[in-house]
Amino acid sequence: MEVTSTVINLLLGLGIFLYGMQTLEQALESLGSGRVKQWLGRATDRPLASVASGTIITAILQSSSMVSLIVLAFASAGVIPLFNAVGVILGANLGTTFTGWIVATIGFKLDLESLALPIFGLAALAQVFSPVVSKRRAIMSAVAGLGLLLFGLSLMKDSVSNLPKSIHGDWLSDLNLFVYLLIGIGMTALIQSSSAMTMIALTALNADIVSLSGAAAIVVGADIGTTSTTVLGSLRGQAIAKRLALAHLIYNLSVDSLAFLIMIPLLPWLLGILGISDPLYGLVLFHTSFNFLGLFIFIPILKPFSQWLESFFVEPKLELTQFLHRTPSSIPEAARVALLKELRHVLLMSLSLNLRNLKIKPEHLKLPKDDEERLLSTQVTEHSFEERYQDLKKLEGKMNQYARNIDSTADDNALVIRALNCARHAVYAAKTLKDIRQDLVRVRVSRPKDCEELLSIAALEVIFRRCSDLTQNQHKQHFSEQQLQFLKDKSRELRDQQRARIIQEYGLSSESYDDLATLMNINQELWHSLSNTIEALELWSVLYREINAHPTKQNALQSAG
Repeated sequence: MEVTSTVINLLLGLGIFLYGMQTLEQALESLGSGRVKQWLGRATDRPLASVASGTIITAILQSSSMVSLIVLAFASAGVIPLFNAVGVILGANLGTTFTGWIVATIGFKLDLESLALPIFGLAALAQVFSPVVSKRRAIMSAVAGLGLLLFGLSLMKDSVSNLPKSIHGDWLSDLNLFVYLLIGIGMTALIQSSSAMTMIALTALNADIVSLSGAAAIVVGADIGTTSTTVLGSLRGQAIAKRLALAHLIYNLSVDSLAFLIMIPLLPWLLGILGISDPLYGLVLFHTSFNFLGLFIFIPILKPFSQWLESFFVEPKLELTQFLHRTPSSIPEAARVALLKELRHVLLMSLSLNLRNLKIKPEHLKLPKDDEERLLSTQVTEHSFEERYQDLKKLEGKMNQYARNIDSTADDNALVIRALNCARHAVYAAKTLKDIRQDLVRVRVSRPKDCEELLSIAALEVIFRRCSDLTQNQHKQHFSEQQLQFLKDKSRELRDQQRARIIQEYGLSSESYDDLATLMNINQELWHSLSNTIEALELWSVLYREINAHPTKQNALQSAG
């Protein structure tokens, strides 16, 4: 009966500890209002800056798993290049050791229960009387999370201390180090928190349940087990996310193997030289030391290591052109048909990239099935946004090169020039949104709940639905002109409404000048992108009219359709 009670208290303590940690993470994230994530997106332009960012942010958020998932999202969005993302992950490993120092320094030196309950109680009381959405409530939530964390640690410490009295605990201290390593890996993969596993190891060490070497093996196992978060987060991601997960796995396996095989056997000798007799300090120093050693080894080779990772998860290359490579430019009639078909492909690619940048799914446009399938065919999700944009630019270049080789009459030459101008506007529409991609990502991570309203996604869906229809279907001149005028009016109206909304929400607060400038820039560049899209569609509509006016060219139009 006593054994059961001890085990139950241990599990209860672990549950309260994990819940307290989750509450603390969520409160800190809310308090940051995305500032931490914005900093992460900006402070990763050099390897050392990337490592420092990962270390500091993980020490603040107390979750290397959260930082890993944020980095996966930024890397997949093309905001952070691979070698900088790898640097952040390496820094996060070091940042997670900060928790151990706090617990070893304070956690086992104080009466945690007498400290935790007043902290939690007062914070919970203050939280009840705080506005639902306020900075004060978020601060109180963070303090309450800290109180729960300390209370959970107290329960774990007391239950583990009683464990030797309840059962014969000798067998726990005599296990093979490899078994302790497997325990650390398995438990961390299960609870998804290396910090919590480190606390369990410290608690067991404090109660003399395990030796210092056994606790060190558990910590090494926790370091390996934490890679499961990045691996799971990358499974359905792009190639860069899979490469980042592989980097995390390789780094941790390399450094942790070194720590397990060399540093653990030498640990008593090293602590003796340093004059450290407290095993708790010895364990956290060991944890910090092998992570520092890993940085010392990997930072100089960070770029070559990342370049080597580029050879993994390589996506099959698509044929750049859809029609031009099949048609010789020496046959003018066929070449013009191919150019028109390729132009429609460029328009659809541009629309598709802009939808992807704005996180609007083609299915939400409520297009006819055939139109939706043609638009979806240009969205190659296995390739990154940057790769697809580069494909679009190269495709425009191929069209220009192909057009120069067409032997055309003066009238046909004017048609070809108009087609190339149409392609240029479509590509520029995609470029304009690409240039504010980082700003769009920051708005999504800093204000996820308000993002849809701030970008007026519903209005944009209406605009893109009309754009797609004009791209893919042939209409009479009067209807096309009506639709184009509607798009011009609607985009201008959207720009003005959003500008007024942004100024009203942010313009009066000096603390929000950065947000105001970012949102105003997004609004203006979004309008420029829409204007170029509409200009491209206007040229496309004129091309249709010109071809319809010449019966000999009408077959080309039908073929292009």
